[in-house]
Amino acid sequence: MPPLNSLETWSVRSARGGRKPKSKCFFIGEGPNTEYWYLESLAVRLAKMNAPELIELRPVERTGNERNQSAPKKLLEQARLIRGDAEAFGFDPETDRIVVFFDADVYKGDSERYASDLGMFSGVAEVAVTNPSFELYLLLHLDDALEEYVLPNEEEILGNGYVGGKRRYVEKLASDVLGFNVKHNEKVGGLARRFGVAVMNERALNQDPSQSIGRLTSNVGARIMEIMHTGASSEESYLGLCRRLGVEDELA
Repeated sequence: MPPLNSLETWSVRSARGGRKPKSKCFFIGEGPNTEYWYLESLAVRLAKMNAPELIELRPVERTGNERNQSAPKKLLEQARLIRGDAEAFGFDPETDRIVVFFDADVYKGDSERYASDLGMFSGVAEVAVTNPSFELYLLLHLDDALEEYVLPNEEEILGNGYVGGKRRYVEKLASDVLGFNVKHNEKVGGLARRFGVAVMNERALNQDPSQSIGRLTSNVGARIMEIMHTGASSEESYLGLCRRLGVEDELA
């Protein structure tokens, strides 16, 4: 099996979405399970809504030796592999995009190293960054996430130390609040049904990847909504999607 496997969602679109997609957007998540389960579920859900109409979303499953290679520089290598292997991935640099999802927690306040690594993605892939980790974004799918779980625990979430053995604070918090282990349970994909809630909650946090160090950060929802906007067949279509998702538009 190749180290990367792209999930095609175009085949599950509704009948009115039968046109050939004009471009592709590859999603590469840091974790081999959590991010992939979520992004796969979201891509399929959006495809069934015929969105985005002009861009095919392709979450990338990391397999083989690449499965546990999650450092940002390894994700950058994987993005370059997709760009460079047109036969396997059909990547067209003129029309296609890659988004890499990664956590800033690994930098532990080292803003200089973070800025250097972030700059390496320029011209290769766009980034969706969470600080400290993707589990923060998962929490945002709850209506009362900010008031009940995120802001009251901001210091502990940013510190993200180990609790109860080998689990990080925000991972345990998300697992406890959501009612399942977000690292090992495919139920995480079901959160995609509440994507619009996460998009709205995320706006209370920092959404600028360059300013992530030391701040609760997530631009996952914002990045995906920008793709929805770019891939809409018209402004009216995009606004209609926003209404269906329960998102107040900030781009149109």
